[in-house]
Amino acid sequence: MIVHGINEKEVQILKSLIGTRLICFKSQQKDSWNRIFGNIALVTEKAEIELRNELTEIDYFGDSEDVSKFYVNQITAENPFCLMIEDSVIETSVNETITDIIIVKDEIIVKDSSGKSIYEISTDDAVIIKTDSSAYVISRDWHLEEDMFFIKTADIQRDIRSITDIISEWSDEEDGTVASCDRKEISLKS
Repeated sequence: MIVHGINEKEVQILKSLIGTRLICFKSQQKDSWNRIFGNIALVTEKAEIELRNELTEIDYFGDSEDVSKFYVNQITAENPFCLMIEDSVIETSVNETITDIIIVKDEIIVKDSSGKSIYEISTDDAVIIKTDSSAYVISRDWHLEEDMFFIKTADIQRDIRSITDIISEWSDEEDGTVASCDRKEISLKS
C-alpha cells in the first residue's frame, strides 16, 4: 500500500497545537464554494503552522503521476507563510482554544474485474480543527488538484468528501475497476 499522507513528524507538529489559543487562519480569500488554493496557516498563541495540499509524484497505477498530498510545515521568521499562488493573504479571526485535531484517513483499494487488487493507497482527505466553540474542516478536493475546502461547520460529515464520492472517483466502469474505501478519523488528543 502506498502511504501518501501526513508523516509522524507532521502529526507531532499538529498535536503540539492542542490546548493552545487559535488566533486566526491565514489563507487566500475563499470563493463562493469555500475553496482556497494550495495552503492555509494556523496561527496560535505559540506557533504558526502551514497546512499545504501539494501535488507530489507517486506510483499511480504503474505509471508516475502527481497526486495531491497534505504537508504540515512550521512557519518561522526565516520561512514565513506565503500563498502558493499570487494573491492577497486574508485573516479569518478565531480566538478560540484548540481542543482536538482529527485527521481523516482513507485507505482506498482498487480491484480489477476479476477482483484482483491492482492499486492500494492510504491518503489523508481532511484535517478537522475542533475548538471549545467551533469546528473547522480543511479538506482536499479531487486527488489530482491542489484545491482545498475551508469551512467553519456544525456538520463535519457533510463538509468532507463522502466515501461514496471517493469510491466513484477511484472506480472506472470502462476499465471494469471498482474501488473500496475504509475511512478512519484519527484524533490527536491524548
